[in-house]
Amino acid sequence: MKGGAIKLFVLVVGINIFFAYIGLYFLPQSQSLPPKTIKIEKGIAQDELIAAGETILFGKGQCMVCHPMKPESGMRAPAIATIGADMVKAAKERNIPIENYVFEGLVNPAEYIQKGFENMMPPVHKAPTSLTEGELIAVSAYLQSKGANITINYPDSVPILQDEIKKETKKGGNG
Repeated sequence: MKGGAIKLFVLVVGINIFFAYIGLYFLPQSQSLPPKTIKIEKGIAQDELIAAGETILFGKGQCMVCHPMKPESGMRAPAIATIGADMVKAAKERNIPIENYVFEGLVNPAEYIQKGFENMMPPVHKAPTSLTEGELIAVSAYLQSKGANITINYPDSVPILQDEIKKETKKGGNG
């Protein structure tokens, strides 16, 4: 009986070593790092700003978790492909400048819930996303590029963004 237990023990340890070897040397390994903050600086070209916005949208912003690129059935949030045109239309309906509409939609999304969708988007300038002012402007420029003329730029749009953040804070936000 003792010999059988030892053989079983050796077999179990051997199998574990074999699978650990397979896991370490044959399966892809990934390292999870916090997203890099993308620095948006004065003088950034519009196409660079839009490219940075796209990088943030697909990465740090985590927007694609809920927003599909193209409309599809069962969407949790509006599609990105035509969101620029949709925002222009909505801003005109509300009689507010497009920049204010875009920024408020990001820092106080509960104000502009599109029909058919739930109030589930967090303010993106706060945790868990915590986008910087430059990152918010880059994302906004990218969103505008999806069907609208791009009017948002850096640093000219910073005061408008800051005003929207202040309004959101006064409404009871923690920003």
